[in-house]
Amino acid sequence: MKTVWIRHGQSEYNAQGIDTGWHDPDLTEQGVLEAQQAGSQLFRTYPEIAGIYSSDLRRAHQTANYITDAANWSESLQVSPAIRDRDFGDWSGKPPNDKWKEWLPKPENGESMKDCAARVYGFLKELESNNSDLPHIIVCHNNTIRAASVVIGINAPEDVQNFDVLTGEIIEWVF
Repeated sequence: MKTVWIRHGQSEYNAQGIDTGWHDPDLTEQGVLEAQQAGSQLFRTYPEIAGIYSSDLRRAHQTANYITDAANWSESLQVSPAIRDRDFGDWSGKPPNDKWKEWLPKPENGESMKDCAARVYGFLKELESNNSDLPHIIVCHNNTIRAASVVIGINAPEDVQNFDVLTGEIIEWVF
């Protein structure tokens, strides 16, 4: 199954250099532009899709709406909490720490990367039952895509801390 992952456009927290987790900031002007550019690029590459899916967090949902406006696909946007960002719990809203990127650390009141990967795996198994040869467009978060990279076999759990996705970046993988 072809999956096309897009990290949301730059958010207010990204611009400030702090981790977001389940906090819910808006996109910046740059983030809106990144989303519009991604939509145009995706539509040129994929005039037909199996579906488009977004995290329920505002920055991803806004990005997905800009993408669908630019792409003009007939499929409706589907929103799923399963592809939310990793829950950083007490780490949310703070400057990043490299330890937080690792597979197993679990912040107070949050989840580990492994927990996030379990959500992503369940989401992908649901999409897989769709039996479509067309790509699935997934608009979500850096940590969601990092977790997916382990689920799909691109990265090993011990290497995932070295993998990052830029805002507005598009990545294609087969599940």
